Amino acid sequence: MRSFLRSSARERLTDLRRMMPTDGRLRWLLLGIACLGLLASPATVSAEPPIGPLAAAARADADAVASGDADAVPSPATFLGRPVGTDFQLADWTQVSDYYRRLAETSSRVILRSAGQTTEGRDFLYAIISDEYNLARLDEIQANSKIIADPRGVPAGRRRQAIRDGKVILFVTPTMHASETAATEMGMQFAWSLATSDEEPYRNARKKCVVVITPSLNPDGVDVVVDWYRQHVGTPLEGTELPRLYQLYTGHDNNRDWFMLTQAETRHLTRLLYREWFPQFLWDVHQQGNTTERFFVPPYRDPLNPNLDPGIVAGINLIGSRAVLDMTREGFTGIASGVSYDNWWNGGNRSVPARHNVIGILTEAASVKIASPIFQTQASLNDPLGTGKYQPSNQFVRPWPGGWWRLRDIIDYELAFGRSFLGSISREPQHWLRNAMEAAQRNIDAADVSGPRGWLIPTDVHDVGATRRLLDVLIASGVEVHRATEAFRSDGRDYPAGTIVIRRDQPYGGYVKDLFELQNFPPGVKPYDVTGWTLPLLLGVRRIEVRDPWEVTTERVEEPSQALSAFLGDPRLADADAAPETLSLADSDSWTKLVKRLGDGESLRMLTRPPQAGLVVPKPEAQEPIGIDLSGLPRIGLYSPWSSSMDEGWMRWVLEHFEIPFTTVRNESIRAGDLNSVYDVLVIPSLTARSIDRGRPVETSPWELAGGLDPEGAIEIQRFVRRGGRLIVMDNSATWAINLLRLPLIDVTRGAKDLSCPGSVLRGVVKSDRLTAGLPDELALFFSNSSAYRVMTNTERDAAGAEEIPVKTLLSYASNRLLLSGFLEGEQALTGQGAWMQLPYGDGQVHLFGFRPHYRAWSQATFHLLFRAMLIK
Repeated sequence: MRSFLRSSARERLTDLRRMMPTDGRLRWLLLGIACLGLLASPATVSAEPPIGPLAAAARADADAVASGDADAVPSPATFLGRPVGTDFQLADWTQVSDYYRRLAETSSRVILRSAGQTTEGRDFLYAIISDEYNLARLDEIQANSKIIADPRGVPAGRRRQAIRDGKVILFVTPTMHASETAATEMGMQFAWSLATSDEEPYRNARKKCVVVITPSLNPDGVDVVVDWYRQHVGTPLEGTELPRLYQLYTGHDNNRDWFMLTQAETRHLTRLLYREWFPQFLWDVHQQGNTTERFFVPPYRDPLNPNLDPGIVAGINLIGSRAVLDMTREGFTGIASGVSYDNWWNGGNRSVPARHNVIGILTEAASVKIASPIFQTQASLNDPLGTGKYQPSNQFVRPWPGGWWRLRDIIDYELAFGRSFLGSISREPQHWLRNAMEAAQRNIDAADVSGPRGWLIPTDVHDVGATRRLLDVLIASGVEVHRATEAFRSDGRDYPAGTIVIRRDQPYGGYVKDLFELQNFPPGVKPYDVTGWTLPLLLGVRRIEVRDPWEVTTERVEEPSQALSAFLGDPRLADADAAPETLSLADSDSWTKLVKRLGDGESLRMLTRPPQAGLVVPKPEAQEPIGIDLSGLPRIGLYSPWSSSMDEGWMRWVLEHFEIPFTTVRNESIRAGDLNSVYDVLVIPSLTARSIDRGRPVETSPWELAGGLDPEGAIEIQRFVRRGGRLIVMDNSATWAINLLRLPLIDVTRGAKDLSCPGSVLRGVVKSDRLTAGLPDELALFFSNSSAYRVMTNTERDAAGAEEIPVKTLLSYASNRLLLSGFLEGEQALTGQGAWMQLPYGDGQVHLFGFRPHYRAWSQATFHLLFRAMLIK
């Protein structure tokens, strides 16, 4: 909100005149109304949140800017029957999608398409907005954009033509996080203004640009949030936490899926960006907490990932800096840059495009309480730079003075940024198109300049399922993947035909480099998100860097299956003695097959002695060979609290992806007792002890959702294990289980002041045991402020009153060279300590993982450990 509570009456009149519509009578009428309410001194400002004349004037201004097409095209205010951003009101997905359909029906400047279905079956819509001439030649525009994104082999004259005749393409992606509600209605207003207004920058942007707007990146979540808010608005529960994730599996983590592509919505946008449209810009519209700046724009803060093209980074900085100037000149306050959000990590909706030579812009507006206004004094605000002084700086040129903050204020800030953005890209479009082509060319040339020249995936990789998944995400992201058609030699080694070849000299080669190399996060800097994500390590797929010049005859593959014809998986399956129905648990695909066969009633045996360790065969009549009998599927219960848990959501996705049946278990079901009659295995994802024991506070929750497990449910879980049940806990929930069951373990990370590992790939060492038979000696695991265990001494056990129970360590953190990728400080606290522990408890078992083996569905190498704990007794 443009605050002027501390300005003079003359200054307020000046601001109001500037904001008024140009029509004389309407202008003076609104100005008169405004004067009555807003020329008072700041001391007369009410503590109630009415919609003031300034906000009304701004809304009237926004709704009256259009001409020409506007008479035929309904504004969002007309369609909704209220201005966008009205306090205490939100548009649901039916209203939003119907408006865009109406916009496309009534405007010749809008085309609406569906990219497919969302996770829960809604249309994933996108609106294409430009002038009539551009919309009539979209195929030509997209062809030019593809040449700009990949100029290889294109004659110089055709390149120049692509830039001369090309149009800047901007993608706008509101409401990935459905609880950040303002951008949904902002997008409607932005689309209408762009389609109808004859004022600048809209008019020139229609001519020089094509703007593609997704009404929401999370349509399912729009309805989830709106339904919950509408149920409770006007009650003490207004604006409280949802009882489920607004994205079915990931919730807020849907912005952590952009290189792994597990969700339907992520895959739809990825296809549009890198296989169909090849845009030069993407605007990722978000909200954040409300205690610091009102609005964040780039530049991002350090560190800078070295794999980002300098022209793309400079373009990001320029767009953001110009927006600070434009918005400040318009009177907006509280805008900050260079804080909070770094330019290091991969995996977000603005960061993955930047590795595809797209200028990815993130904006973050201060939030309200879903759609309810909030009042903030200046004394309650914090400096975004963390200095402790709320004052102007080069990164925060004009602080917001405090006051009422409303949904419409967020929309006004976002629309102002959008105007600046359109102006920046439409004033010199060829400049931006050349910049994009130059960035692509630098990526292509980097193979000869800075290397590596490419990567190989050899045919002897045992986990064919993980290899297929790796190839799938690369191809879906626009990366070119090849298959060697002849044997070849590289860096002094021989490789057979069928080896997978990924060349660096392609436009998205830098993206592959960022996914395939080991990250080395600089010390002394706090990361925004994770610091390491080396994808082949997380998936358990061996990749080889190519350094020397190479000659290899290849064919490009468009589907992972085309690349895998020479991949035979576990070589033991090719032995003459191996029965056709033998499975190797080294291959991720085998878990789905194993579950199906057990569900069909087969009796199987996992062999545990070398050289057959890890193979699964039909159960023999005789007792030999030695192994673990597998008969019937265990009844798996997955605990889900009424406070939405992303870790639980990711666990659901992993189990469903591998077709492992499970039942969601709620507090009330556990408190009901007799768990052994319903479940054989109970899995508790990483949840804090407070969340498990206390659950949702009664004052912020409907009565039927309030409370946690303590004490009845916790006692029932203890009874479940004693009576033969299997309990699987991880990270935070493992700490809870250690306390509940008085297990003789100490989490060595608690109180380890020098330890810092905010999200990195570490090396785990597998211990010899019948349950780990057939696993590799070492594997990569993901550690994010996680845990590590040691067994108590007798003295410690007696002092703690812990049970005297034998403990097996099935996986430990490596005793040296622990960090593989990312950042780790104080590693001595972890080295050699337990990462996966198994304990008997009464007639049952407890499995404790110090880390999350299913982390964001990235770490497929450790899925194997989780599945063994669940399915093998």
